[in-house]
Amino acid sequence: MANNIFEQFDEAYSRWSILDKVGKEMQLAGMWQQLCATYNYIIMVWQRRGYLTVDEYNYKNQIYQLLIALQNQKMKIDQELSNEMMKHLLKMIVKQ
Repeated sequence: MANNIFEQFDEAYSRWSILDKVGKEMQLAGMWQQLCATYNYIIMVWQRRGYLTVDEYNYKNQIYQLLIALQNQKMKIDQELSNEMMKHLLKMIVKQ
């Protein structure tokens, strides 16, 4: 009976861990959309006006750097999620 409780705990923890990573990916996706919209707006201003002020230019560069950081973070979480799902799958296969 005790083994069954530990298996249930392990199963619940594995599912929680996967859901946690999916939640993080959803947050990153929301941030990505907001930053892309702002970046695109600045590009539109630049195209319409023909130039950016120093502050606008710096802001554009900061947003671009944030987009790169978000992309890197997403790749890291994708890898963690993939690893977690593989572990979960292997556990399910071993049980059978």
